[in-house]
Amino acid sequence: MSSPSQVAAGFTITGLLDGASRTRGRYPVSEIAVADIADHPANAAYSMDPAGIAELAESIRQDGLTDLPLVRKVGDGSWQMVSGHRRKAAYALLAKDDPAYERMPCRVIEGIDDERAVTLLHAANYFTRALTVTERAAATEALRGDAVRLRSEDPSLSGMRVDDVKAAIIERQTGRKVSGKTIAREERLARRIAEDLSPEWAAEADRGNLSAEAVRSLAGMPKERQAEMHAAMEPWRRTKRELSDYVRSEGKTQVGPDGRIAKAARLVADFLESPPESPSAADLSLLREMALMTAPYADAGIDVRKRRRRASCPKSSK
Repeated sequence: MSSPSQVAAGFTITGLLDGASRTRGRYPVSEIAVADIADHPANAAYSMDPAGIAELAESIRQDGLTDLPLVRKVGDGSWQMVSGHRRKAAYALLAKDDPAYERMPCRVIEGIDDERAVTLLHAANYFTRALTVTERAAATEALRGDAVRLRSEDPSLSGMRVDDVKAAIIERQTGRKVSGKTIAREERLARRIAEDLSPEWAAEADRGNLSAEAVRSLAGMPKERQAEMHAAMEPWRRTKRELSDYVRSEGKTQVGPDGRIAKAARLVADFLESPPESPSAADLSLLREMALMTAPYADAGIDVRKRRRRASCPKSSK
């Protein structure tokens, strides 16, 4: 099986080019007019909040540009941003008062197609931006197509989970390690926030103000109840610990599922989230057995205790 570094080698900035192209002459730094660089459409998945841009602009004014943006030259000769949209927006803001910021130093990469540019954009964004929970999950989810394609094209990767391939792409691109399990966990958390939390709590969770345990607790409540809890919350609760403690204390008053069932459900969900490409016969057999075991409880109106007693009573000898 190929190692993660081998899998992702073609997705690094240097891996896109041959060895000689790593010289400054083939991978140059150029000053480009900010107005001439188009934003990449795929960056729409990420927030460009004005307050954050203004804060970044002030940092650039004081300390300079410490991390150069990456741009590419497209077929018609124009420029397109790959990584660095917030820095570009900060330069544009500074240029309103100081013409010195009308041009921005950029790393220039040529010869990459649209698909590869999108991959680089999402891989780079995973670590180089202050992402919300949802944005971080969007960055890794956007790499799924590339990871699936890589695995289908290379038979040696058939046993590697898609999330592990995505992790390898990100690590090779950014030089920072992330595990496939972390990616899967973050994507599950983002879906739970989007689907199961009321708008008020979803906003708190997306900003990282709730623990994963608090998110799970809220997800088990009706959204109407969640909204009531948020409205009744003391205004001084602002930190992650304060908000999570509040959810935990309020959640204790809610009638929740048996802890054993809840744990089993989480484990099954983890398996189904990233199942093996070819589930074994034993896996499939156990899944069918679990479905049969839980079928009698599917109807909420069934008296489970009565059914259990009936099943345990000795049959008539007639």
